Amino acid sequence: MKRITLLLSLLCLFTHFNLYSQTLARIKKEKELKVCTSAGYAPFEVKSSSGKWIGFDIRMFELFAKKLNVKLNMIDIRWEGVFPALLAGKCDFITGGMSITKEREKVISFSDPIYKSGNSLVISAKNKEKFKTLTDLDKEGVKIAVKTGNTADFFLKKVLKLAKIYRFDTNADLVTAVLENRTDAFAQDSIFSLMAEQEHKQKLHVLSDKINYEDLAVGIRKKDKSLLKEFNLFLSEWKKNGGYAEAVQYYLETDEWRAELKQK
Repeated sequence: MKRITLLLSLLCLFTHFNLYSQTLARIKKEKELKVCTSAGYAPFEVKSSSGKWIGFDIRMFELFAKKLNVKLNMIDIRWEGVFPALLAGKCDFITGGMSITKEREKVISFSDPIYKSGNSLVISAKNKEKFKTLTDLDKEGVKIAVKTGNTADFFLKKVLKLAKIYRFDTNADLVTAVLENRTDAFAQDSIFSLMAEQEHKQKLHVLSDKINYEDLAVGIRKKDKSLLKEFNLFLSEWKKNGGYAEAVQYYLETDEWRAELKQK
């Protein structure tokens, strides 16, 4: 009986390993690459009013899918659900301006960095003289908004001593919280922070110093080594042929991409 149990356990283990080691082959066979993310994190991934996916990550995965000769299927779920979705096999990659952290590396593998960024603090423009640094904000009664599960959330939870953290589900909630004076600031990726400041001129202000710096990457299951190797090769080639620099300039350094929001 014990021998049968052991054999069944080994068979399950082999099947589990084989499932993940064959992910790349399965993608090519089924002609579909599935990527989970949370829409609304412009300029990395956002949906137009017509439902079209737009953004830096979208272009990147469209090109990767093209290289594999498969179609791209973007799956929109809440941010806190992307890691469970990946581990459950509902998608092949997860993305979303995602920072590489030691905690996350315990659960998933990361690609080579796709961009170097960090988190910034955004306050109401009327408080520019009152709040100039994170230290100025770390006072009794001060409220700082973060997106649940974001690296800014984890960072501030460690360093703040007096200010209170308020957690929200979306980036739009962060902006609204400051605009409506429900919080004194919000912390988010520097690219999104600058974009929010540009959208709400005279109303929002980004503090000059980032609160931390970090590399952004896409996530994959630990056992999908062949798929990860294929993606990193694609990323390296994309950088060498100039396509990467073009995408960075278009999506991350200018507002040119906004024209796509009006396209059907």
